[in-house]
Amino acid sequence: MKAIFFIASFVFPLFLSPILLSAEMGKAQAIVEVGNKMCPVSGDKVSGKNFVEYEGKRYGLCCKMCADKFNKNPEKFIAMLDQDAEAEVAEHDHSHNH
Repeated sequence: MKAIFFIASFVFPLFLSPILLSAEMGKAQAIVEVGNKMCPVSGDKVSGKNFVEYEGKRYGLCCKMCADKFNKNPEKFIAMLDQDAEAEVAEHDHSHNH
């Protein structure tokens, strides 16, 4: 009986480890990079070093301090990003009536 337990204690983790590892890898791959150029909190240029993740998306920030503000009301700041994106599209509309 001790021999079976001894063998199982080595074999079971070998089968379980790849399953757990692939689940963790799947989580890392599920994050979508938003690619925003401007900080949704301050409106400044993103640093490329500071980020926050929310509902599977990764948002760039200008500094660490903005992460706390973002996390207090993420929907507010995401809506601001959406408005900025819409304004940018409107500015780049090339359909001119000549």
